[in-house]
Amino acid sequence: MKRTSAVLGGWMLAACCAAGAAAAQSRGVPTYTNARVVSINALDRTFVIRQADGTQQRVELDDNVAGFGDVRVGDEVILALRGEPGRPRASAITKSSAAPPSPRTSAPAPLAPAPGEAPKAAADAFARQVADLATEANRVDGLWSGFRTTCDVTVGGRYEGGREWFSLWANDVRADLSNGYCRDVYNQIVGLGETVMRGMARAEDVARRSLSPGEIRDVQLRYSMDWDGWTRPAPERQRL
Repeated sequence: MKRTSAVLGGWMLAACCAAGAAAAQSRGVPTYTNARVVSINALDRTFVIRQADGTQQRVELDDNVAGFGDVRVGDEVILALRGEPGRPRASAITKSSAAPPSPRTSAPAPLAPAPGEAPKAAADAFARQVADLATEANRVDGLWSGFRTTCDVTVGGRYEGGREWFSLWANDVRADLSNGYCRDVYNQIVGLGETVMRGMARAEDVARRSLSPGEIRDVQLRYSMDWDGWTRPAPERQRL
């Protein structure tokens, strides 16, 4: 895939420190966090999350959020939090990965695959993973479309067979991030996009043990997920 490198520019700022994030939330500016959904109360539009440090917090959906969508108890989510201290409100909630399967009390031992079945099973499993991650990538496409048209975005390369927002991970974009909307959408793209990147890196690593590079690429092209930069570091988030 052809790419033309370009420099993002001086607008790439350091990620907010924890104290800065807390201060931003107290001013009503969104901060982003990863968490697991512990419970949901659809009637009063509240839910409880467990953060990475194990603490739980009750959060209320902001007025501009229609509902919980496809988020369920147990899902890992990315949240944009606003509100005064003690009353956090979610201005955006997006599922970042599927909930882990429920443990089974017993399961039959798997049968040994017949000759030729193992590669097909591996290809089918990889295709399912890429299809799920492509659904997450479609959400990023929607954010990228608004960002592309509003924030004076210039992309240096072509991303045929993949998604144009991969260019952020390739350091191949110039954009005007002088206003809060563009910085906010940029951060959402980075947050949701990084979930896709990590998932594809894991799926591709497993697939390489059973599939040829050509078979892997065929699956990726089928879902517009053809790229070779899944392990690249994420762009730094913008200070809001």
